[in-house]
Amino acid sequence: MTAQELYSKMEERFGKYADCGVVCSNGEDIKSVVCEIDWYMLYNVMTDRHALYVVHHPVSDFALRLSEINPDEKQDDIRSEAQNWLLEFKARELQMNLAVAHTMADKMLETELSDRLEGAKGQEIVTRINGFFDRFFDPHPSIVILPEARRLIERGAPARVVLGTYGYEAKKDVIYVDQCGMEETEQAVTIPHSLVDAAAVSVWKAAATALMSE
Repeated sequence: MTAQELYSKMEERFGKYADCGVVCSNGEDIKSVVCEIDWYMLYNVMTDRHALYVVHHPVSDFALRLSEINPDEKQDDIRSEAQNWLLEFKARELQMNLAVAHTMADKMLETELSDRLEGAKGQEIVTRINGFFDRFFDPHPSIVILPEARRLIERGAPARVVLGTYGYEAKKDVIYVDQCGMEETEQAVTIPHSLVDAAAVSVWKAAATALMSE
């Protein structure tokens, strides 16, 4: 299947998001998927016309559409960052396949971690979070528990995962599992942003690879 066909199948299964999609495609059958977090990680490695190169952080017009997902992102600021378009220029020059996985990948990770934390309360939440991310990196960077979240853990409060959710309204007596530096409440257990990104692209790649073999 082509890059467009593979990505359409991913959208059918995991949802369609404004900041995700195929940047460019050469129409060739896809035989492998290569995922990286940032544009510069792919810039000099695109050599295979039968690979789908996937970047996690949005580039090109998908970067502009990030403001539709996260209100804190401003289009004028995004337009001023020329590097957001460099990877597309390179991919088109080389006639490669390039796509963005950002919110789709984050939501996939959010769903998997939510399933892992179902029914967990108190310290069991922390134990399960650590066990979940051990799948990707063991040892992995430490999670950070904010003071209010620690008090809620001691009281046996439940948790909600919001790794791919922006602009949520925190409810009393709920622990929020969010990305470090992006948390919107003091009731948060935060996961290092780099760990979330790396785990999310790993989940996305595994799902895309599985679809290719169906």
